[in-house]
Amino acid sequence: MTPRPASRAGFTLIELIIAVAMSSIVLGAVYRILVNNQRFYRAQSQIVDVQQNVRAVAEILPAELRELDAADGDIIQMSDTALRIKAMRSFSVICAPPNVVSGEITVRNSLTYSYRSVDPARDNVLVFADGDVQSTADDQWLDAPASGVTTGVICTDGAAATRLTLTGANLANVTDGSPVRTYELVNYRLYDDGTGTWWVGVQSFSSGAWSATSPVAGPFRPNDGITFTYYDTTGTVTAVPADVAQIQLTVRGRSTQPIQVQGRSPGQYQDSLTVFVALRNN
Repeated sequence: MTPRPASRAGFTLIELIIAVAMSSIVLGAVYRILVNNQRFYRAQSQIVDVQQNVRAVAEILPAELRELDAADGDIIQMSDTALRIKAMRSFSVICAPPNVVSGEITVRNSLTYSYRSVDPARDNVLVFADGDVQSTADDQWLDAPASGVTTGVICTDGAAATRLTLTGANLANVTDGSPVRTYELVNYRLYDDGTGTWWVGVQSFSSGAWSATSPVAGPFRPNDGITFTYYDTTGTVTAVPADVAQIQLTVRGRSTQPIQVQGRSPGQYQDSLTVFVALRNN
């Protein structure tokens, strides 16, 4: 009697077709999930970038604007999308009698609060001249360029100090204890970097010339990504720099790439923020 061959396990053609079809369905579903997740995370990244850029400008510029005294000429030029100002950079106190002949003042290091060190190529110095201490009629702020900075000096009481040399300042009415402020000319503006991308940038006036524009944050919406509106003390819009008492700053951010997520029409994400800033002494 001839023995029967042992049966071998396997798949029929129909079973194989069903398995391939089911695998295709599962892989297709996984692929769609991965694509949707990728779109979601890409969209979230774009949204976060826009919101961070908007908040950055809405925090940096108001800090500069609050220090301005428009009536004293701190606003040089202004328009809807640009603002040229005297940006305050430090505050300190004189701690020794000034040298009237050489135009030198000595400021106490421990009472100096600054954004950076004084730079003779960029900074001007405001020194309070009291004159008659019994009257406010002759009080004034002397404005002079800083022509030199000397460190390692001391105050009258031996405390560490820095000496500033001023050009053309009459220090006759300046006394020990007078406050000192420094500022630089800066220009904030909305600009196109040449590729169709718009940024908020800043220029500084150094050694007699304006620097190249450096980006502060971006990108923003073209043409109106940042706008300034200027109000006087009555709340009326004004075009006179000396009359400005409050500035409305509106920032409009836009994503670099279109985003596509469920529940939202495809397109570039946009967000905006408006801040009102009251100026010093107004």
